[in-house]
Amino acid sequence: MSAQLLFRNSGCSDHGGNTLIQALVPSQCHVATPLWNSLTCAFIYDAVFSRKKYQDRTKLLQNIKSSHHGGVVTFKCRIVSQQYRTSEWNDFQIDDVLYSPRVNLKEADCLVALYDPTEELLEFSGPKVWFTIEPKWHHHFHSHPIGKKLMRKLDESEHAFYGNPNPAYRVSHPTYRGPMTFPRQQEVKEKAIACVNNYGGRFWFLRWHIWLRNRMILNPMVELYGNLGSWERFRDFPRFWMKGPPLNHQRTSSPGSSCMCDEHLLFLSKFKVAVCLENCLEERYFTEKFVNAARAGCIPVYHAHPSVREIFLKGAKWVDPADFDFSPSKTIRHALEQDQAEFRRINDAWLLSGAVSDTDDQDCVKKIHQILRRKLMEQARK
Repeated sequence: MSAQLLFRNSGCSDHGGNTLIQALVPSQCHVATPLWNSLTCAFIYDAVFSRKKYQDRTKLLQNIKSSHHGGVVTFKCRIVSQQYRTSEWNDFQIDDVLYSPRVNLKEADCLVALYDPTEELLEFSGPKVWFTIEPKWHHHFHSHPIGKKLMRKLDESEHAFYGNPNPAYRVSHPTYRGPMTFPRQQEVKEKAIACVNNYGGRFWFLRWHIWLRNRMILNPMVELYGNLGSWERFRDFPRFWMKGPPLNHQRTSSPGSSCMCDEHLLFLSKFKVAVCLENCLEERYFTEKFVNAARAGCIPVYHAHPSVREIFLKGAKWVDPADFDFSPSKTIRHALEQDQAEFRRINDAWLLSGAVSDTDDQDCVKKIHQILRRKLMEQARK
């Protein structure tokens, strides 16, 4: 069977496992999400093909079966995730570490858990890493029974995420999958767009950051795209009796197989302005939303945490609602009046400057592997 890329999309522009990418090779290898799709491809690419430039991604996948079992295996790592369906993944090797969902926990030298809280992290006493991308207010960390235990028992070296206080164990939220390209339509509408799948939950209006985001994206000047099933549960505030998608919702999601794919970016590029506020305002929390808007050539409407402004956004240009007293109408109207060419010139230079290179999903994968490999070496020296 020739290698194929099969994508399953449950909506773009929101993270938290909403986007799954399955890579099907002759041995039925399933790899979920852009991040871990890169895990099987990027490192084999580096180690076996010495960074040879493959324009055809399918051609690269056709070579995986015959190359990724070639090295000497020193450590066996169990990899688990319910959200990303790791039980369907094929084994893969990085350096001398074999990653497999079929390694028994008792026989594993180490453990990697992706996204979901799992009891295996509590049971396993060896080197382990829990990689998460959700903001700190997410229920995984506060109301999930296992997640609450993990937050109490795991030390900082065992929880890899964007906000880890120790830089050695800090892994940025992925914002793009290299190379840095700019897929853009020739014709641009003088309109604003927002792509949001998660309406914010039943009590969205009690979280300031979600309240701000929703006020912006529900403005009549914005065309809203996102998971219809989610938005059908939306209740307006303070008119709680009004349930269902808001009037500006287009009754569909944006096209594309993932929130980082060219098809999604091309769709964004048809609009002059992209309202791309984050789902939270936390230190170092920076996702694909701003990067997508900039790559598509849109004028971003964005409100940055001071740390995000300092770490990631130096040299970038956007319209900040804070400059207009957080008025949706004033903010969006001002954005629509701006010179799009100027924003493109500045943000293109910013994207190519390497300011967000740390958020390339392949670099994020390398960081996770390096954390685990370092823990394995430390244990071996004891």
